Amino acid sequence: MTRIRTAVAVLAIALPVPAAVAGCGGGDEGGTEDPQQVLDQTFNNPERISSGNVDIALDASAEGAQSGSVNASIAGPFQGDPNDPTAFPQFDLTADLSASGAGQTFGFNGSLIATQDNAYVEYQDQPYEIGSSIFQQFKSAYARSAQQAQAGQQQSGSVLKQFGIDPKTWVTNVTNEGDEDVEGTDTIHIHGDADVSKIFSDIGKLAQQAPGGTTSVTPAQLNQIKNAVQDATVDVYSGADDHLLRELAISLTIALPPGAQVSSVDVDFSITLGEVNEQQTISAPSGAKPISELLNKLGISGLPLGSLGGASGALPGGGGGASQAYLNCVQQAKTPDDINACASKL
Repeated sequence: MTRIRTAVAVLAIALPVPAAVAGCGGGDEGGTEDPQQVLDQTFNNPERISSGNVDIALDASAEGAQSGSVNASIAGPFQGDPNDPTAFPQFDLTADLSASGAGQTFGFNGSLIATQDNAYVEYQDQPYEIGSSIFQQFKSAYARSAQQAQAGQQQSGSVLKQFGIDPKTWVTNVTNEGDEDVEGTDTIHIHGDADVSKIFSDIGKLAQQAPGGTTSVTPAQLNQIKNAVQDATVDVYSGADDHLLRELAISLTIALPPGAQVSSVDVDFSITLGEVNEQQTISAPSGAKPISELLNKLGISGLPLGSLGGASGALPGGGGGASQAYLNCVQQAKTPDDINACASKL
């Protein structure tokens, strides 16, 4: 039950997360713009990306006695309100995951869809309706949290800067690699070395702000991470005309201590964004069933979600009172931490 409570809480804050950034093509021999200035303009760009088509990819492989690989992606269109950054966005994101190791393989494919009125989970080609009632609660809680974040952003310059984080400091020894085409858009390609200790230190700061956040990374841990990384590069592709971020790619090669079952790990991570600020159409899937049917299929039949799943009603063994208490808690929540705390109502 703990895993289910956590999953519901995570859903409450994860639904509104459309990320943004790009893919690449051929380039010139070198650009004339100062690379550091391009990074400054990109990561301090006042223009907001409200819609587009995102593709987030992670590829990792391990060598050694316990070799294996992981390939994961999240891709699809998203559409926010260009005039209201606090409005809950619409999106249609598909997740693909494949992994292999120790003679075994694993695969997963599913989608998460949010329209103006409802949200859906698609599993094994069958969509399931979250339910308009609880979805509206999520939207209301998100709007309040976003309004608070926007107020802090106006006071501090940007959300990340409130936490002492500036992504352009993650890149050192920067060079301008020239112009390249990214998803049909001319971009400036900036290449550099990744400051691994800075990146992980900033990730630690962000982790502290997350629901149930952990303590920050210690200097000793940062030193271990830095020593383990043999090679780390960052590539940033910035729109030539608007300096909006179109691609961020990070590559790492990590060496493990002698005697470990895995000798080295290669990691490639990228975020790609096309059709930036172009209108996207998000449609509800046809033939959606109540979410309770999916939970039953997965062996989760006692979760008291009450009205979750539209016409599905209460789940078998569920308690409408507990469900209503959760919905009331979410409706009154003002921050992601408040939403996470609502899981105790289930």
